[in-house]
Amino acid sequence: MKARWLLSALLIVAAALFAIGAAAERDTHSEHNETAEHSESTETSEEVLGINLESTPLVLIGVGISVALAAAAWLTNRKVILLVATLFAVAFAALDIAEFAHQIDQSASGLAALAAIVALLHLAAAFVADQRRRHATS
Repeated sequence: MKARWLLSALLIVAAALFAIGAAAERDTHSEHNETAEHSESTETSEEVLGINLESTPLVLIGVGISVALAAAAWLTNRKVILLVATLFAVAFAALDIAEFAHQIDQSASGLAALAAIVALLHLAAAFVADQRRRHATS
């Protein structure tokens, strides 16, 4: 029961902090753009394969998937659910680490620290999910 609680809590807390970080970064970009010169080129979004990873719909989808996986992991011990949770958390951690590096480059220490915390939470969630999967019977 402790592992169920821990995995669900890790996923939900990571999702909440991710949403807070995305909103804070969006506010930072808005403030920067309002004070920037028209001739200055400012980067306001991070794109991977042409997809803006900071768009509100994608942030909401990421949070929604995290909450859904937290609920599913709480309610069941099915290996496939735990595998999906593991893979999702690892993928999210990779994006969090990339965000950490980006924020360090931008000298945004607060956002970098938040990205590092979220990455650690996702890595912990991946570890707990994988351990549960390895010990699951179905």
